[in-house]
Amino acid sequence: MMRISRRPQEPLDHSDFDLLLPRQDETALPKARQDLLEEALWAEAHRTAPHAPRSRAHRTAWIALPAAAAVIAGAVIVAPDSSGTSGTDTRPPKAGAKLQPGTGKGLSATVDRISLVAARQPALEPRQDQYIYVESKVTGGRVDRAGGKEKLVVTPLHSRQVWHSPDGLKNFLYEPGHAFMDKNGEDLDLDRPDDVTDRGSYNSVKALPTDPDVLLKRLYRGGRMGNPQADWTAFGEIGQLLEEQIAAPKISAALFKAAAKIPGVTLVDKAADATGRPGVAITCTGPNSRQEWIFDRNTYAYLGQRDVLVKPYRGLEPGAVTYETVVVKRAVVDAKKELPDGTTL
Repeated sequence: MMRISRRPQEPLDHSDFDLLLPRQDETALPKARQDLLEEALWAEAHRTAPHAPRSRAHRTAWIALPAAAAVIAGAVIVAPDSSGTSGTDTRPPKAGAKLQPGTGKGLSATVDRISLVAARQPALEPRQDQYIYVESKVTGGRVDRAGGKEKLVVTPLHSRQVWHSPDGLKNFLYEPGHAFMDKNGEDLDLDRPDDVTDRGSYNSVKALPTDPDVLLKRLYRGGRMGNPQADWTAFGEIGQLLEEQIAAPKISAALFKAAAKIPGVTLVDKAADATGRPGVAITCTGPNSRQEWIFDRNTYAYLGQRDVLVKPYRGLEPGAVTYETVVVKRAVVDAKKELPDGTTL
């Protein structure tokens, strides 16, 4: 297994996926299935190279590519049935009200509060034989090509649970709503340490510097601050860590302080997570969408994320919410499928 990752400087071209997936005449897969898998790869790569709207079919970005097919290990993708319609209920992306513009006013003070709250959180420090457990509620999307027109549809909010070993090699995903995964959950173990990408494990996050300026330089991966794509990618790097990973309190605080230094990052004073809880949002806008990290308005605790279109995209208008996630619980447990209360999945 591998995690798709792109350097910030690399352009993304749809033709890349011709190298990853065989065409119809080389495989027994039906064309609809083949198109779906290609779209899943396209969406996932856009998530890890965030210069395009990330339908964020996502959560983890592990993707297994057997010779004849592809199994999407972290994407919330709904497979079409033989009639050409979705086999799972879907809904159009939420078309929100006119986007509230972000502002730099109050950003520094808000990030200071968020960082202070993060620094005061109890540390979760797993042993190397334990697992990081994250439960969340997520949505994801796929492109519907029915009738020859491409339209993005999004799954309803549903539960997702993951278990990661600190070294990133042993993983388990339970997401019954996932179209391609075993409904009883599935092991996503990796064979070699080389298969774990930078900052893809608790151990790598633990090694990050706590100085925001040094950390920011690390997040840019050699990209130039002030370059729109490099800025967007650095913001996305932090966003990934907020979702299904844990970090020491000092590192969490440093991540937020580093984010505030990224050009173009703004504060939105009125926001809400996928469950309707009110909050404030730290945002960064890319060419087509805005990523929002949402924090509780009173406690400044992290609630979740969402992506909102800022430009028309595949038939959708600005304001459409194409991805949401809400963190329910983070914990350290002793084994895969063990829950924080000591019971087993």
